[in-house]
Amino acid sequence: MSQIITIPFQEKVTVRMRSGMGEGVVSTTELRPHPFFAGPENYDACMVVSEVIRDSSAPFPIFIHAPAGYGKSHLVEGVLIAWLSRHEEKFGTLISAQEFAREWGTAQRMRTPEEFIGKYHAQDFLVLEDLQAITTHTSTQEQLARTFDALGKRDAWILVTATQPLETLALEQGLLSRLRMGVCLEITLPTVETREIILHHVISEKKIAISSGALQNFITQAESEELSTGDMLFQFQKMDMMRKVTHNEEIAETEVTQIFSENASKTVVTVKQIAQLAAKFYKIRLADLRSKSRKTTLVTVRDVVYFMARRYTDATLDEIGTYFDGRDHTTVLHGISQAERLIQNDEEVRRCVEFLVQELGLSRSLRS
Repeated sequence: MSQIITIPFQEKVTVRMRSGMGEGVVSTTELRPHPFFAGPENYDACMVVSEVIRDSSAPFPIFIHAPAGYGKSHLVEGVLIAWLSRHEEKFGTLISAQEFAREWGTAQRMRTPEEFIGKYHAQDFLVLEDLQAITTHTSTQEQLARTFDALGKRDAWILVTATQPLETLALEQGLLSRLRMGVCLEITLPTVETREIILHHVISEKKIAISSGALQNFITQAESEELSTGDMLFQFQKMDMMRKVTHNEEIAETEVTQIFSENASKTVVTVKQIAQLAAKFYKIRLADLRSKSRKTTLVTVRDVVYFMARRYTDATLDEIGTYFDGRDHTTVLHGISQAERLIQNDEEVRRCVEFLVQELGLSRSLRS
């Protein structure tokens, strides 16, 4: 236990983003990360992160890579929050590379590149996630390199993530050279000890009731299947959702067995299939469901689809978001959280989930 270090990020902060060099401020969603726990395998990354938060050196580009589910998104979101909490007068934003590319493409089509440039060149801290998504976007990479130059002149922090090491990414030389001027870090899979601490933190914070036998069984199974931190937490949340729906006082060993047996025999379904059936249940058009509309019913149905797609498909959060007109992974995560709440409190949403489970031939109803 003594080898585990904790980066105690702020509970929440409203990220402030300039809409232009001399213009007003746009407030975005409040971010609420948990602390980041790291064992010796990730000490180097934590040392750099601590340096950024304390502003103990001049800003430099940071590139962090790790497979999905290893905690890099959680780490960089926390870094941004912690830094902004110390600099209330500064501005920062977190955006996926895919969303950056989409906005740049729109700016070119609408002939409004000045607005785009004014927005991103005015940041004091830019976090760009999943750089691998734009390896085929030459124009976006060129614009990103220019953005890095502008931010460098303003002594702004630049933090970039990807699922692969920098040298394996097919990027333009201009962008590569700028990233190589900084620090490249790898987040490795946390040890079993670290993952246990993360799990105990979630149990304590969310006041989740679980028998000691079920907890030990879950940890053993998660280690056996070599689950990433993200997958481990997702499976645990699924068990807690089962407990709530079935009105059990605590997670028992039967839920653990059920979760891992489901994984072994999971029916292959797609995001599109789930979306089509959800649209059918609510009697809405699939095109409307995938559109930018924020009508209450459409938002609810999207949230249900996000939840079901994350639970029953192999699609990543970004892949789910891409199906829904390029929404980013933070939007999908928020929607999943909303769906979990609705499943507990909204009878129509529960009936929709049951309908989807039945129509898709999945192994378990949320009520069973």
